Amino acid sequence: MDKPEKKRSPVRLLIAFIAVLVGVWIVVSTVMGMSQNQDTVYEPAPVITVSTENPEEKLPSEAGYVWQGLEKDPRSISIPAINVDALLQNVGIDQYSQVAVPNNIHIAGWFVDSVRPGDKGLSIVDGHVNGRMSDAGVFKRLPELKSGDKVTITMGDMTKIDYEVVDNKSVPTADAPAVLFSQAPGIKEQLNLITCTGSFDNTSQTYADRQIAILKKL
Repeated sequence: MDKPEKKRSPVRLLIAFIAVLVGVWIVVSTVMGMSQNQDTVYEPAPVITVSTENPEEKLPSEAGYVWQGLEKDPRSISIPAINVDALLQNVGIDQYSQVAVPNNIHIAGWFVDSVRPGDKGLSIVDGHVNGRMSDAGVFKRLPELKSGDKVTITMGDMTKIDYEVVDNKSVPTADAPAVLFSQAPGIKEQLNLITCTGSFDNTSQTYADRQIAILKKL
């Protein structure tokens, strides 16, 4: 004769149910953690190849600007000594066969044909001194930088690369390319910052000089 079937205890059923929930929670948490640890996907950064005579003068947040770029692209530049904390755009060669300038006076531009910040070689970042209506270009105070001042480039993956100013000079516009594209002896990872300075020539619609700060990676 078969033994009567024992009824399962409600307490045991509750324990078993809780155990299943805990198991599901562990699996979901693990999957989410793995997902969060994966590299963030960025949109390829557009490259500015046209230097506009009327760049946007609103702050990037007010102009609706959203940074785009890859993890290996420079995202922003910080220069505490002159109160700069600005996003970066990728810039190429413009319609005048010169390094293009950003389309917003509050954004600096990394020249894509130079090395990426942090790599061996020469990296170049340019920026406006002002706009047509505003006197607050991102590199307006670049002439104030002194030897020893620090500059930080933040990359798309949020890693930071620190530099130190070793020289800062004003040169005639005609002589600027030779200075801008020269790597100083003994500096393996160099960053050059450039903007306009001096008097404005109404005929050529440009400034007479260029301010170039030369930095080394720390």
